[in-house]
Amino acid sequence: MFGLSQVEGQVPSLVGLRQYSWIVVLCSLLGHMAAPAWADHESSKQPPLWTPQDEAERLGAMEVPSGMTLVPAGSFLMGSDPRKDRAAGPQEQPQHQVYLDTFRIDQFEVSNVAYLRFVLGTGVDWPKFWRENPFPEKAALHPVINVSWYEADAFCRWAGKRLPTEAEWEKAARGGDGRIFPWGNEPAGWIKSNIAHPGSKRGFKYPPLANINRYDKGTSPYGVYQMAGNVSEWVSDWFDPEYYRQGHDKNPPGPKNGELKVFRGGSWNEDPEVARSAGRNAGPPDRESYLTGFRCAKSGDDGNGEATNIDQDGTAPTVMWFPE
Repeated sequence: MFGLSQVEGQVPSLVGLRQYSWIVVLCSLLGHMAAPAWADHESSKQPPLWTPQDEAERLGAMEVPSGMTLVPAGSFLMGSDPRKDRAAGPQEQPQHQVYLDTFRIDQFEVSNVAYLRFVLGTGVDWPKFWRENPFPEKAALHPVINVSWYEADAFCRWAGKRLPTEAEWEKAARGGDGRIFPWGNEPAGWIKSNIAHPGSKRGFKYPPLANINRYDKGTSPYGVYQMAGNVSEWVSDWFDPEYYRQGHDKNPPGPKNGELKVFRGGSWNEDPEVARSAGRNAGPPDRESYLTGFRCAKSGDDGNGEATNIDQDGTAPTVMWFPE
């Protein structure tokens, strides 16, 4: 052990060392008593400055392309004529005249941002392709994917709309002249649609979707975007391959029941013939696919056709609605 003489150069004395120790303790106690009033943001007991919910609300407040397009009352050619369309399937025949009353349809597919507002307004689960943030900002204007028919139907009802019927979707896509694609009869091109062209099929964990307002050169006769490619879209109807043969020629609502729901329009990872305006596909209503999204419709001409923030029971949602 060191003697006092060996440490005298470091502290005045042993007594002084004891006094110094008590002073340190006293200052420490006084320091705690005089702690500043502001919050200790380093403490784990404090609420964090950033949470995933904050980021979700920020993304939900982003501006996104929106609006509905008027499709006037009148007849159109529904289905396919195999003499004019070599890809025509039996479930698309016979081609026939169908009359529809006036309706409105979303000009764009429902985006991630729009669906996020639904999530925030209702507390429903978000699609599994989202992450905890819930999605990167670069994907904000991509169409929402991986939603079931039930979820698509719930969104449209919450927004004061509904899913379009199969006939409404097809008329909005092709107009009244029976064209094969929204832009006409020529094959899909790179500047008109997000469709898998020969040699371009690609499968990724998150698919190569396009923003909902892309491909303005491939819009339908009514100015509706991306009714061929990007994502296929749920419609309201049950699927019946023989339905066209049953003579439903005015505002056809589709079969009364079934096992499969129809989706239309093809996707980014399917061949052009799948994206033809008359093409019919179907899946179980609980199907969730990275190839499928949706858009909504409304009956009649009721002004601007914008969504409301009123729930189906007539009450407003508990979470703020961000108008489109």
